[in-house]
Amino acid sequence: MASTIALTSGSASASPVFGYSGYSYGTDVQSGLANSGPQVVSKFGCTTDATKSDKNDLATANVNDQAIARTVKTDTHAFNNKSGTGVTSTATAADIKLGTLLRLTGVKTTTTAKYSKGQLSYTGSTTFAGVQIGAISVPSLLNPKPNTKVAVPGLGYIVLNRVGGVKTASGIYSYAQAVVLHATVKNQYIPQGVDVAVLKTRAEISKPATALVIGDAYGTKAQADKLVVSGPTSLQTTCQGTEGKTVKVAVGELNIPKVAYVGGVYTTKNGAIGTDKSYINFTSHVAGVKVGNLSIGAVESSASAWKTKDGKAGVSSSSSIASIKVGNKTYPVKTGENQTLEIPGVAKLTFNQVMRQKRYISVNALVVDVYSLNTKVIVGHSAAGVVG
Repeated sequence: MASTIALTSGSASASPVFGYSGYSYGTDVQSGLANSGPQVVSKFGCTTDATKSDKNDLATANVNDQAIARTVKTDTHAFNNKSGTGVTSTATAADIKLGTLLRLTGVKTTTTAKYSKGQLSYTGSTTFAGVQIGAISVPSLLNPKPNTKVAVPGLGYIVLNRVGGVKTASGIYSYAQAVVLHATVKNQYIPQGVDVAVLKTRAEISKPATALVIGDAYGTKAQADKLVVSGPTSLQTTCQGTEGKTVKVAVGELNIPKVAYVGGVYTTKNGAIGTDKSYINFTSHVAGVKVGNLSIGAVESSASAWKTKDGKAGVSSSSSIASIKVGNKTYPVKTGENQTLEIPGVAKLTFNQVMRQKRYISVNALVVDVYSLNTKVIVGHSAAGVVG
């Protein structure tokens, strides 16, 4: 099953666009503690809008029920001025404290990724008004060098002013983190073996191109009512493409408790942005799925999008399913878009579920609504688009 659509066509050359994305977090747990996600978040991604911005503030940011950072503010914004065009992300905190082990005051971290006069560059830095380790003040750390490692008795160690940047053929991204807490010994604040980034920022800018590329792919996702019971498997996304290389992400067989058994899953992405053409292609491949006595054979899908400098653009998608069985009975796999099959008492199946927007297409090879579990299982998802 496949669909293709050319979206626009024109003889005039389109102006190149820049891609902007970034985020600022108050705290982010980087290992363990699955329920402690980023807090005090400001972010945006894959936009061509140089006025895009986001702000957030919170009295405290908690990790493991401990008030780690107080009076936290985050800000991420794009810009286009005489200095160039890019993104700046900033995070501040009046106080970062771990009991009597560590206290940092007047903390500010910021990073900028910029394109100016044909060149990509980045900056990143962190400053402190006060640094106290145990009962000792350390004024030499108020303006620390990048990636300064300091031992903290009773905790493990910290890294101050963690900064860096990565340049590719498509653009550049930079990051800056005020402090990363590494709990290597047992303590009452952070579980041993857990790392916590406090005031974490990132900024990204792409080179001028005909368009940004967006999309994603995953093998399966399950949701019961509004509760996600299994997140996307082998998930891939993009904003700048892959510089024309094929990137593959694979997982072995897995069980979604009380819902489904899933065979091997892998996804691919391949694309690039440029001044002549921008393109992206995602694919999803699932060896097979079993939901109760419903057996689904190999499932595949793909989605592609492209745009050229003369303003022409298009999207396409395809999907296939090897077989559908309940016990010993085989059911036909319907062709065409958004076709459905009711299996009484078992499930409702939707084949080749396609959704289109301007210069964007999304396809789910199969959506299974399981009656007895009140659960929706998406199998074989691919989506692709161009922005700009």
